[in-house]
Amino acid sequence: MDIFIRQARLDEIESLIPLLLQAEESEWALRWSLANLSDVVYRMDNEGELVGAATMQWRGDPCEIMELAIVPERHGQGLGKQFVAWLVDEARRRGKHRLIVGTANSSISNIAFYQRCGLRMDHIRHDYFWYYREPHYENGIQMRDMLVFRYDLTDDQDETPAPRPPSLSQSGRQY
Repeated sequence: MDIFIRQARLDEIESLIPLLLQAEESEWALRWSLANLSDVVYRMDNEGELVGAATMQWRGDPCEIMELAIVPERHGQGLGKQFVAWLVDEARRRGKHRLIVGTANSSISNIAFYQRCGLRMDHIRHDYFWYYREPHYENGIQMRDMLVFRYDLTDDQDETPAPRPPSLSQSGRQY
């Protein structure tokens, strides 16, 4: 499996919107995040085919994964975990001390996923999803709050280490 992660070109970002809507289902909120919160958009390809996308906010410390999505037909194949590991490694390369990511209180599978990636629960952003006009439910739970997870990059000996990519290239990183 030839996995390659790189920064998306400006002319590619629009084509990543449908995939990123898995992470933020409000298109208005996603576009606002891309314009105001996200510093970089990344794409993950497998043998030339798009399999994932993520957005990052690198300014400040902690840095934050804003959105992360893997194409549905590739869920459960470890690509999301590889993407998170790559972002953790990129945060180290950038000299960051902490990385955070948030998910809805109702996203049970995401809550488990981020912990399997070595992140720990940090805090709650209460009433974060106020912008949804109608109540949204997932797993029978109303989406209201954002649970924030953290990865302490300077204290890795106390965390589950993320795997490091074996090779690097000039325009991106390859597994």
